[in-house]
Amino acid sequence: MTGEPQNGLLFLIDPEWRPAEDEPSPPVTALIGAWRVIGDGGDGVLGRFQPNPLYLPSTPDSPLDPVDAVLRALGRGECDTDQVAEVMAGVMFGVALDEQGKAIVRRAPDGVRSVLVATAHAYRDRVEAAEWRDVTLAQLAEALPAHGVDVLVNPGARTSMRVLADAVRAAAARADDTAA
Repeated sequence: MTGEPQNGLLFLIDPEWRPAEDEPSPPVTALIGAWRVIGDGGDGVLGRFQPNPLYLPSTPDSPLDPVDAVLRALGRGECDTDQVAEVMAGVMFGVALDEQGKAIVRRAPDGVRSVLVATAHAYRDRVEAAEWRDVTLAQLAEALPAHGVDVLVNPGARTSMRVLADAVRAAAARADDTAA
């Protein structure tokens, strides 16, 4: 799913793309996005994921970002929830806001009150919101109330998932520990 680091970047490539004789490297439209590699050689650290606005998913099952890819793998039983928390640390989240600039809280499909969050711009179209605010995982965790509200990731998407607020806070704390 990922390519080799090139010029300080590690690309996330549409998993359906295959090299061909006339096209041995993926076109820009097959690149989901990239992480900047910070550091030298094998000691490089991945920066925050940067989505590719020119990406064209090859199928309806193509992921739109790293969180979406892990949620799809989780649904197929190919990974566990720890990997969801890991990948969440490296992306930006769009929080749906109402006309007053407050986070929109709705009931998730299981009835739990949740903040509506999108991991890719394409998922924002599924939510009626006045605007969106991009936040890091740490900012999202800090903004959550102490009790009673979880996070609904990619509402309306096939891979939508309610994430417990405590899990978001724990993932943010682990990311801070790793960065330190």
